[in-house]
Amino acid sequence: DTTIVKIDRIENTFNHEVESKRGAEKYYDQTLFGTVMNGENKGEPATLRNTFSSSGVFDDQYKEGDEVFVQIDSKDGQSLTGPILGLKRDNIAAVLIAGFILLILLTAKRKGLFTLLSLSINIVLFIYALNLYAHGHNILFLSNCLALFFTCASLLLVAGYNKKTFAAILSALISIGITMVLFEIVLQFTDGVDYAFMEYIISPNDLPEIFFSQMLLGGLGAIMDVAITEASAMDELVVKDKEITRSALIRSGREVGNDIVGTMINVMLFTYICGSIPLIVLKMNSGIRLHTIILWHLPMELYRFLLGSIGIVLTIPVSLLVFLLLFRRQRRAVE
Repeated sequence: DTTIVKIDRIENTFNHEVESKRGAEKYYDQTLFGTVMNGENKGEPATLRNTFSSSGVFDDQYKEGDEVFVQIDSKDGQSLTGPILGLKRDNIAAVLIAGFILLILLTAKRKGLFTLLSLSINIVLFIYALNLYAHGHNILFLSNCLALFFTCASLLLVAGYNKKTFAAILSALISIGITMVLFEIVLQFTDGVDYAFMEYIISPNDLPEIFFSQMLLGGLGAIMDVAITEASAMDELVVKDKEITRSALIRSGREVGNDIVGTMINVMLFTYICGSIPLIVLKMNSGIRLHTIILWHLPMELYRFLLGSIGIVLTIPVSLLVFLLLFRRQRRAVE
């Protein structure tokens, strides 16, 4: 419903310069000549105005070939004109989404289809839960429900309905439960988490619940990954050799766990740290030392990383124990 203009030609002119401690900030004016792409004015020329800065923090510099959303409000001679509402980026997103779907279907085929189905259901449910929270529901209760549903639905759709999947679901839920209990115990012996530096514009009354929800859902994906990997590996060992000894099965499970635990912990680290890079850079540009940022401005990321890593490490022995209990009849053990 919004008018789209494709930019055909641009004229840039220097406007002014502002000195600051970090150097000079330069401002430029743009005259954009383009063509309306849709609506009742489709095909008509449009002349638009824009101002941008050298840093680009609060504005955009447009280029030839860009498509922008415009609110047409008048006509300047033969050209339409109006304020620019923003850059049109959905075409790039559509290409990436299509490429992602195509690649996962080509590589994983039937399981790829179920993976996409699981992803779609999880996204819709997550958005629905956020809407429920906005209407007054407790976020920690919603997060617990989401964690239970995400674990069961994701593993069942991707790995299928079998004992191996049930073992992975049970292992993941036990591991995340133990992790959250440990975190609660730690809070009881300290003054609690310092929520002063959580990046919220408005401080609600349920900061502990929000933080717990972040912890719960943040580490869930990695814990599920470790649980299903352990269950799949041990299930394959039992299928190939029903007379495998308990000690050999435990040794193999530990070896698989040792191979994946390092990479999964690094995944947790990169996930949380990469999300903080813009915040770190902006604060450093404001004259705050990196040492100060790490000590006082990034405790939440550190807590989330440590908690997720603890959950990953715990999942290995928990998965071994659950598998041995569930598959003891299937395995004709020779000790």
